[in-house]
Order: sequence, then structure tokens, then C-alpha cells
Amino acid sequence: MIRKVFNEVVQKVPHLVAEGLLSPQNPAFETKRNEFLNNAIYLQQTIDAVNYLKSLGKSTRFSQWQRAHCVPQRIQSLVEWHAGREVSPGAIIVAALYLGFTMGVLDGKVYFNFLSRQIEMELFQHRRRQLIKQVVGA
Repeated sequence: MIRKVFNEVVQKVPHLVAEGLLSPQNPAFETKRNEFLNNAIYLQQTIDAVNYLKSLGKSTRFSQWQRAHCVPQRIQSLVEWHAGREVSPGAIIVAALYLGFTMGVLDGKVYFNFLSRQIEMELFQHRRRQLIKQVVGA
């Protein structure tokens, strides 16, 4: 992904900032929006998210499970684990849209049509790795 494509995708979601969706009436909105559009770290985070999300399948319909679990904040730890560095929810949103996932919004919360079985398994494996890491003390 190049800067031009990143900016085009971000422009399609007018309330998008690094933290996710933010009301334009929020006093910090303009500053956060400009930071998200212009800081190279968010482009790198989006590239990291693309590298992870491209391995996920897409479902044809949204389920209740997806509305609750296929949200950027929920899969953020998965993306970060695969990338080896921090990735913002906004970068995950841009990456998902770029890859052609369908976005839904309910009560200001964004969710995607990631394949439920795959995300569920990834989350389970990630929790297991975290528990092992705690036991080992790493």
C-alpha cells in the first residue's frame, strides 16, 4: 500500500482517526484526523494490518458473533502479535476496507465480515500463547 491509496481509503470514512471512529464535534477531531492522515507510522501500521488480514476469509453475512468479536479493538492484539509492533484500530479499519471486507457500524462501533470460525480459532490460539507466556514468565 502506498500513501495515495491509504489517503483514498481514509477519505471514504470521514470520521476515522487512529483510535477508530470519532465525532467531528469532538474538539480534538481535526488534530487527530490530520495526524492520522499525515503521520507515516499509521501507513506502516496499515501495511502491517494488511499483511495479517489478507490471510482471513470473508463471510457473506454478518452474525451476532461478528458484531461482537470482529471489531478492530478485539483483533488488535492478533494483528500486533503477527506484526511484532503496535497497530492502531484505525489502521486495521483502513486495511480491512482496502482488502474488500465489508464494514458495519452499530452504535458507533465498527465491525467486519471476517470469517467467524477463523477469527475464533485465532483468538483462542492467541489467548493460549498469552497464558503460556505468563506461565513461563516471558
